[in-house]
Amino acid sequence: MAKVAPQCQDGTEKMRKTTTILAAIAALSVGAATASAQSNQGPMKGMDHSAMPGMKGMKGDHNMMAMNDYMAAIKKMDQAMMSAKGSTPDVTFARKMMAHHQGAIDMAQIQLRHGSDADAKMIAQQTIDENTKGKAELQAWLKAHGG
Repeated sequence: MAKVAPQCQDGTEKMRKTTTILAAIAALSVGAATASAQSNQGPMKGMDHSAMPGMKGMKGDHNMMAMNDYMAAIKKMDQAMMSAKGSTPDVTFARKMMAHHQGAIDMAQIQLRHGSDADAKMIAQQTIDENTKGKAELQAWLKAHGG
């Protein structure tokens, strides 16, 4: 897992924990997608892949639905970030970060739909609130700077 900076811009431990959780979700999503792809092809078709990385603790179709939702959200975010461009590095940054914030919102909404842990759901809601605010700040900056 990628190392997270000791403190985020606003100096809060909460943001560091949120970033760590989102990184873990992304890592699990990649592992689940790889295992899912492998389980549907060739000689591995129909085999139990529960011992594979990223598959530990999976609980049937519901968890696979969540993993599929995470993968779709990550793909959408990646595409939006890659296509976001601007007339200046500042505008490009704002547009790419807006896509990044939307990706965090989308993944947190998936957690709220599929998750069961109350603390994780609370963090997901905080993620939605914080990233909605961050996205709005960037939109306001773009509007004020002709972007």
